[in-house]
Amino acid sequence: MRLRRLFAATVVATLAVGGSAFAKFEPKFDLTLSDLSRGGNPQADIHLEFAADDEEIGKFKMTFPKGTVIASDEEIPDAAGPIPGRSERSGEEIGGGTVVIQAGPDCRPGPEGAIPVGAPVQLEATLYERSRTDAEQDLGVHAVWLLDLEPANRVRLLVTGSPKKGWSIEGAPTPSDNTCNPLVVDVTINATSESGVPIITNPTKGKKLVVTAEIESQDSPEVAKFKKVFKLTK
Repeated sequence: MRLRRLFAATVVATLAVGGSAFAKFEPKFDLTLSDLSRGGNPQADIHLEFAADDEEIGKFKMTFPKGTVIASDEEIPDAAGPIPGRSERSGEEIGGGTVVIQAGPDCRPGPEGAIPVGAPVQLEATLYERSRTDAEQDLGVHAVWLLDLEPANRVRLLVTGSPKKGWSIEGAPTPSDNTCNPLVVDVTINATSESGVPIITNPTKGKKLVVTAEIESQDSPEVAKFKKVFKLTK
């Protein structure tokens, strides 16, 4: 996924002389929860979709309301040592899924991007917990989740907040000249970690659970906003 600074500058210049060129940023977002009972421990299935002519994904942010509990760094056991295939020491696996993205020379900026050579590639994604650094702890980070798409990318998701204030889960992929839209992401946050630690626990009070998502464009100030309202049961 690459930054199209030249493209953005061209759009601005076109508008300045009275043109009507507008960038498109209309990503799709969906979320399903497997357990909607109060105090339940759901699996969360996330779906993101970007068309070929969408601007590319920048920062992603998802929020859960107060009353929700999310497992802390301390609650999820650390790995005994380096895990094969992972470049960082980490905690337990907490999810995974697939990412389908266009890859090839046609994704590159400049003249190379005119070469019509590329194809969709499916990448296996692993979501695991990673111990916080001292700096992250100082910033009030509750937990760090890594969405590992190696060798293509790794997305660091910072979990901040508390049961009293609510939660934010946010991060951004590293821009790449070798991949681009269309992009389809299907990632699951498991109900529990490998050792059985609940990852997300629903509020024990209230009738609704409201989850929001914001997706920023990598190429412009555009932000797509979403809201999912779930009815909680006894």
